[in-house]
Amino acid sequence: LTEQPEVIAREGDSLVLTIDRSIQYLVEQRLSRAIAEHGAQDGTIIVMDPRSGAILAMASTPCFDPNVYYQVPDASVFLNPATSKQYEPGSVMKLITMAAALDSGTVTPNSTYYDSGVMQIGGAQIYNWDRGAYGQTDMTTLLVNSLNVGASTLATWMGPETFYTYLDRFGFGRPTGIDVMAEASGVMN
Repeated sequence: LTEQPEVIAREGDSLVLTIDRSIQYLVEQRLSRAIAEHGAQDGTIIVMDPRSGAILAMASTPCFDPNVYYQVPDASVFLNPATSKQYEPGSVMKLITMAAALDSGTVTPNSTYYDSGVMQIGGAQIYNWDRGAYGQTDMTTLLVNSLNVGASTLATWMGPETFYTYLDRFGFGRPTGIDVMAEASGVMN
C-alpha cells in the first residue's frame, strides 16, 4: 500500500432550495392527471416566482424513484427535461415580439395593422392558428387572439437586426445559469 497524501478540507458552496413542498405536490398531481387525461408521453411543469426567479416547483414525467434509481431501464430519465431539453416557446414569442416592438418604438399600444390571415416571409407562408383573417387589428387584439400574422408583421417592421438584438437581450440562445445539471442553451437562427 502506498501512503495517500493528506488532503485539507475546504469549505464548499452553499445550496439554497426554493421548492415549496405544497406547490410541488400540487404540480406533481396536476401533471400526472394531465398526462393521463390527454394520453401524452411526457410533460413538464415549472412554477417560478416572477419577482425573484426562484423555482417553487418543478416536475417532469417520465421520472424515476431515486430510492431505486438502479432499476431504471432508460438512463435518459436522469436528465431533467425542464432544463436539459430545448423549449419551443410557441405563442410566448408573440409576447416577446410585442414587448420588443413596444420598447423599440416600432409600435404603440394604439398601433394597427391589416391582418389578411396569411403572410409570406422568406418563401414560407405564415397563417393565423385558426386560419382566420382579422382585418384592421390593434395590438391588444393581436395578443388576445394570439395572431401569428400580427407577430410576424411586428417582427418584419422591426427588421432583423432590431428583432435579434431584443431576442439576445431577453437571453434567447444562452443558458440561464440555473444551478442544475446539463442545462441546454437555446438556438437562434
